[in-house]
Amino acid sequence: MQRLRRRRLRRFRNLGLLSLLLILAVLLILPSAPTEGNVVVLTMVYGSEKRGWIEAVTPLFQKWWREHHPNRTLEIHFIALGSRESMNQIILGWVKPVIWSPASSVWIPLANYMWREEYGGKSVLVESWRPLVASPVVIATWERYAEEHNITGWDSVHRLAVSPDSDLKFAHTDPQLSNSGFMALLMEVSAAAGCPTQNLTYEDLLREDVRLWLRDIEGRSVMYGESTGFLADQATNSGPSGLNVFIVYENLVIEKNRQGEPMARWGQRLVVVYPEEGVLMSDHPFCILNAPWVSEEQREAAEEFYNFLVLPEIQRIAMEHGFRPVNPEVDLDPEVFSVENGVSAEILSPILEAPEDGRVLQSITDLWLISRPGG
Repeated sequence: MQRLRRRRLRRFRNLGLLSLLLILAVLLILPSAPTEGNVVVLTMVYGSEKRGWIEAVTPLFQKWWREHHPNRTLEIHFIALGSRESMNQIILGWVKPVIWSPASSVWIPLANYMWREEYGGKSVLVESWRPLVASPVVIATWERYAEEHNITGWDSVHRLAVSPDSDLKFAHTDPQLSNSGFMALLMEVSAAAGCPTQNLTYEDLLREDVRLWLRDIEGRSVMYGESTGFLADQATNSGPSGLNVFIVYENLVIEKNRQGEPMARWGQRLVVVYPEEGVLMSDHPFCILNAPWVSEEQREAAEEFYNFLVLPEIQRIAMEHGFRPVNPEVDLDPEVFSVENGVSAEILSPILEAPEDGRVLQSITDLWLISRPGG
């Protein structure tokens, strides 16, 4: 795994330089000072999955700010980056936001682990966080395929994978590039190891039985995309014969079924399976960074932004974009979270958490590299 890790780090450094060029124009126009006089500057780096919602509600927050702080000007800037990419950019000091909101809290233990490795000491980058919205990472399949094979979780998928006459065509996104692929890999490996994700250890990654179990499923993979949205599009376009089990966000299944394309093209809906072993939530944490570039005034303004984003009326706007609200005062819309849209309003499976061991998050993609086809 050491050789794979060195290769991956070299690859990241090259990709990071290209990414830096892409965001340099954004960074150059940001004010250099965090605050100046009565101006408060907030920069938020966030997972692009939230772009539609964030863009819809930001003007509302700016209006709210002017009404509540007439003598203070707010400048708020957004940079949409993939969760892994944004984490690496922050650790390297290439971006210095006040707020970091990756797609999932699974990245936080890894970010803290890498922060300590990079800078030493006992301080962490993220001391505390709160969720903004939620969307579970789920097993998606076709209605008739789910019924025929009684798919209930990862053990069901593994049983299909090792069947001599299996027609399984499996896919998830590249876990080195995509949050949903990374979370899918965590759930796969935890099922292989026979423990919840939060209890995974580095030693589990070295187990031969875990590697072979993972290889059984990954051997049935037909693609590894960079985008979860593209993967959902590919499944819809190719139909049950092209892709019959794939890992995506719940909101994408809702979106496809509401648009009607699966039924119109293939005579059946897409359906969600919430794995019986447990579900990882893409919980979009709101993190005010414990970094030397964040001032107390910025921290206070960021707190006000969070409190605004979880207001009931703002959470209802998030639901229009397919996200589950985290504010308990907001009920799920039964027209959105329904059997007709291939999902269930209530998730009966256990809700999993990120591994506590940062080494697991750092090394799990190495296990995937040697378990996938051609690995």
